[in-house]
Amino acid sequence: MVTNSNFWKTINIVSIGLIFVIAYYLIYQQAIGVMPSDTTAHLDFIEPYFDGTLYIPHPIWHIGTYYFSFLLNTEYVKGASVFTALLITIYAVIIYEIAQNINQCKENGMELFFITLFSLVIGPFFIMSFNQHIYIGQGSPSIWHSVTILTVQLFALLSVFFTIKFFETSRWTYFILATLISAVSIFAKPSYIMMYLPALAVYVLVKKYFSKQQLSFALIVALVSVAILAYQFMHEFKKDQGSVIFDFMGVWSIFSTNIIISILLALGLPLLITLLNYKSVKKNEYIIFSWLLVLFAMILFACFAQEGRHYRDGNFSWSWNLSLSLIYIFTLIEYFKQYTTMRPFVRYGLLAIILYQVYVGLYFLIGMFLGVGYGARIDAFPFF
Repeated sequence: MVTNSNFWKTINIVSIGLIFVIAYYLIYQQAIGVMPSDTTAHLDFIEPYFDGTLYIPHPIWHIGTYYFSFLLNTEYVKGASVFTALLITIYAVIIYEIAQNINQCKENGMELFFITLFSLVIGPFFIMSFNQHIYIGQGSPSIWHSVTILTVQLFALLSVFFTIKFFETSRWTYFILATLISAVSIFAKPSYIMMYLPALAVYVLVKKYFSKQQLSFALIVALVSVAILAYQFMHEFKKDQGSVIFDFMGVWSIFSTNIIISILLALGLPLLITLLNYKSVKKNEYIIFSWLLVLFAMILFACFAQEGRHYRDGNFSWSWNLSLSLIYIFTLIEYFKQYTTMRPFVRYGLLAIILYQVYVGLYFLIGMFLGVGYGARIDAFPFF
């Protein structure tokens, strides 16, 4: 007789395989131009980068694609599909392992399955009468059209996890891992480190982490990261890329008619989970740190832009989307951790919102498989 534990263990193993297959097909369709994304543009950067005629500030995806294509003896389209699918699969495994570590729910495979699934596909709260775009305006905790975001998200998640583990335990292992992963994330996409550094500074000050080891960690991460960023920025903006300018709400207002409502639609669920479980959340350092990331990501998106032809690209919005993915992961873990202790009205009310936003995220993802652009307007949508 198959036990419940073995059943969910099997489900989770099979799910990992399915994630890889689905991710491979998704990226392959993007790479051949069937699905709208930035994948084809990044594929075009690979040859010039390795020829030395093009500088790429965040080349991890391009390097991974190049060497996977070489090892598999195949074209870049398939190499990119395999490499990116592997990254997404690893990201799913990391979510699973972190949820298990935080919740200490080694035997609850069902809980871990839903945390991982929901974290991967959940979208923002969507009200068509306010904004007919699911992703544009409010942002989304799950992004599928940017291969650099799909690359950096696993480094960002590991960075937060090992950073908090270091401050909780003062172990040198976590010191080294958090430092290395945070630095490496810059070469995947600098969007994470730009919100991580100010969040780390505030976190250290508020928590009064002033021991020699703690201050050394913050200082080393800051110095290494700033040095890498300075090098990247000098090369990125030396030609016609356009400099960084202060532009309060300029880019955000292009995509949202009411930025406050857009923020509430994006953050409503994590905010409710935080407020309705405040006693436990105030002891959850992962959520506290993630909220700091959200704060500084919001400031970056609201206050800065890249002038010139890249102005409308909204490159500072990537930090915002990345911060959403992190706060959703850690608040979803907290929701399932506190599931049995919440009052039924709160428990099932939050569950209804979660399921609706998972539906939105799946609608968005399935739409991409059907060739619908990530910026497409939604003309008909159930419920709203």
